[in-house]
Amino acid sequence: MEVESETANVETTNGGGGGQTGKSLEPMRRPTFKEKVLGKKAVEEKRKQVRNLVDAGIMKKDLVDGKNYFPMFDFKDDDSYEAICKPFEDCLVVQLLGKSIGYKALCDRLQFLWKSTGGFEVRDLHHGYFLIQFDLTEDRERAMAGAPWMIYDHYLAVKPWTPDFVAANSKISMTAVWIRIPGLGFQFYDESILVTLASTVGTPIHVDMNTTDM
Repeated sequence: MEVESETANVETTNGGGGGQTGKSLEPMRRPTFKEKVLGKKAVEEKRKQVRNLVDAGIMKKDLVDGKNYFPMFDFKDDDSYEAICKPFEDCLVVQLLGKSIGYKALCDRLQFLWKSTGGFEVRDLHHGYFLIQFDLTEDRERAMAGAPWMIYDHYLAVKPWTPDFVAANSKISMTAVWIRIPGLGFQFYDESILVTLASTVGTPIHVDMNTTDM
């Protein structure tokens, strides 16, 4: 039975062949994370348009207590800020609960667990958090809907990225988990009864098919 329960404490791409035809023997360059998010053309155009956003009137700078060494920056309007955040709105944030894991090990385990049709890339956000960017929307949805995921017998918390996410200040307090009720009499294998029992642990999501079929 799957429930959401409170808890105290979660770059890879699919390998793909391919080559170039014609006279050129130069190897194909894999697109960078930035190019995947923004599109290669957009990245190239952005490089040509590098500018000081304060001088351009898009951002503003304030000095705390008038001190030059303590500046604070902000966007002058919501539209400009939303445009900065938009390329990342479909990213996921993951954290392995109760265990530290290296970048390479996490990438390998996620590839094994998710078996993504397209590629995905991982960025270390520090403090145990990682940002996941998928090439395909269906892979992202599968990663969200297929929870709970487990790595080395620890739950992998998965949640959508939000603009206000700050790894140093974040704490995942809710994740999907499986619970078992050993020794339960067969007369109680009714979905309504099971959901009622599970509600004492967290918010019931669904009962697995094996349990429903006793």
